Amino acid sequence: MPPTVTPLCCGSLAMDKSVLVAGETGVEIRAPSLAFLVEADRTVLVDTSFGDVERMDEFHPGYECRRDEGQTLSAALAGEGYDPADVDAVVLSHLDWDHCYNLDQFVESGATIYVQRRELEYAVAPYPTHADRYDATSLGREPPWLTLDLTPLEGEMELCPGVTAFPTPGHTVGHQSVAVETDEGTTVIAVDAIPTFENLAGTEDVPFRRGGAMNDLDWWRSAREVVERGDEILPGHEWGLVDAGPETTG
Repeated sequence: MPPTVTPLCCGSLAMDKSVLVAGETGVEIRAPSLAFLVEADRTVLVDTSFGDVERMDEFHPGYECRRDEGQTLSAALAGEGYDPADVDAVVLSHLDWDHCYNLDQFVESGATIYVQRRELEYAVAPYPTHADRYDATSLGREPPWLTLDLTPLEGEMELCPGVTAFPTPGHTVGHQSVAVETDEGTTVIAVDAIPTFENLAGTEDVPFRRGGAMNDLDWWRSAREVVERGDEILPGHEWGLVDAGPETTG
């Protein structure tokens, strides 16, 4: 059977819309925190959401993190008939705090945890302006991945037949996305390379609306690669991918 991809809603967080779509300053929204279950020769999970809500409120109070019933990562997996122990591999798109907590659930079963080497090297000691987004040790915090045995990737890598991780830097220095060869063609789990469908609603002259980026030029290049590569694109903060919505989780 060809691989399949299922988006999972693992909660939501508040933010200014400009975090996801450049120019939308002053528009307060609630965005979903998504993980993606890939069923293939290996069971692969892309991203693991934010951590305990009380702890996140302490570290990142402005985001007002929320989890409704059934939105823990383990509950979301159970809704698809999986336990964390069934996951063979975890792909961390990047190490922003809202994408990489809950990793302890996959340690005992020995799941391989992949991250791009550039991302890992930067997140260990980021510039002060980025320390908060990485929950950096310079702030007296311990990032959830710090003591774990991560597998660094050097560029593109096939994780199993039909499932390939590839670099899409820009949002962060070492962001990566995942291409999955499904029955319908290539599905790209873009995550924050293209965080919402609105980022694709550009013009002929300017085809994308930029998302939040450490490097604008890299973000544009990565967005172009995602669009050229994917027949279907799955953004990382798009309500349209899940049954939940801002009217029920906002």
